[in-house]
Amino acid sequence: MLAGCRLPACRTRLTGPAIRLLGAAVLLVSVVFALLVLPVTVQLAMGDYLAFSDFFAQWSFALVARTDDVARIYDAAALHRFQLTLEPALRQFFPYPYPPSYLFILWPLGWMPFPVAYLVWDIATLALFLWAVFGTRLRTPMLAFVVLAPVTVIALSYGQNGLLSSALIVGGLRLMGPRPVAGGVLLGLATFKPQLGVLIPLALIGAGRWRTLGAAGATAALLVVASGWAFGWALWPAWLDAIGRHAAYVEHAVNNYLKPTLMANLLLFGVAPPVAHAVQAGAAVGVAGVVWLCFRRGATGLSLAALQVGTFLAVPFVFRYDMPMLANAVLLVVRDRQQAKQQPGLIEAAIIMLGLLFPVVVTLTSRFFYFSGMALILLFALIVWRRLGSGAAARAGRSG
Repeated sequence: MLAGCRLPACRTRLTGPAIRLLGAAVLLVSVVFALLVLPVTVQLAMGDYLAFSDFFAQWSFALVARTDDVARIYDAAALHRFQLTLEPALRQFFPYPYPPSYLFILWPLGWMPFPVAYLVWDIATLALFLWAVFGTRLRTPMLAFVVLAPVTVIALSYGQNGLLSSALIVGGLRLMGPRPVAGGVLLGLATFKPQLGVLIPLALIGAGRWRTLGAAGATAALLVVASGWAFGWALWPAWLDAIGRHAAYVEHAVNNYLKPTLMANLLLFGVAPPVAHAVQAGAAVGVAGVVWLCFRRGATGLSLAALQVGTFLAVPFVFRYDMPMLANAVLLVVRDRQQAKQQPGLIEAAIIMLGLLFPVVVTLTSRFFYFSGMALILLFALIVWRRLGSGAAARAGRSG
């Protein structure tokens, strides 16, 4: 129930059978979505590069890493010419926006043919993500919900690195309590996608997790040194020079329907870009403050969920395939209810379902693009209310 809400829907807790029915409905929608999306992935994995395949980009980057002229990876025109030698009919534009350290991860893919590399990449990153979420405790009904979650299916279908970045962030945050140094190492490895980690240092400082913060910083520094030695020191200045151009490219040349961000939603509504930028900046500051406050009160499961959902509200440039950790955040909310031995209210259950299923809507149709921003705001608000308003929640539970 939501504190202060007097509507019947707020005061009604779902029974066990009702929860199981809603869970079955979510699972059914997820299965149908997977059956619609994944056959295309199989077609791509068989070598049909001409369809939209982000994994072709990952594979081409790995092949560049094997050449003597690695520096051209930050020359968009030279990189595109190289990609055309792999697929002359390529119509997509695939620049390389990542730091040089990411080449260590991609390099093994360059020794495999495209179909094998695609299969290995999806299986390995999914397995790592499942380990990050569940550890070795895979015998749980929630495994099916995470594997079939639309955000997981989308990441698999794109062949992008969303499962990998989510695995490193989720795993690092999960381990920072029992194994703070190991957790920090995973978070340091996640710096290949720096925009997804903008809230992490603030959270670690708020929670006083200094060993994890130090290990993350040391790992990131080691990656800089190692990649400079392996691929050439000129790549780091080239990356710093390229990221500004890439940000402009993503903002102006990439379809906003692919971005589940507040700024993209506002631009699609016709809001002037300066206003959209200002709102996004204000949201980032507000979310950062709330996440810091959550961690200041302890690095609980709900604090982790607030960080993982809040990231997509604070950052202007992310894509749907970056969002697998959203499934973990929902799982943390569900676990919190189970640990408190409380059944969710109707509105709370609706927010959780929307948080899981909105990627289905925005993937299958562009008409309801605003579902992404709406779902993220509602889910973040629910998590923060549960984390910071626990006293109000308890009083509301007693009064209900």
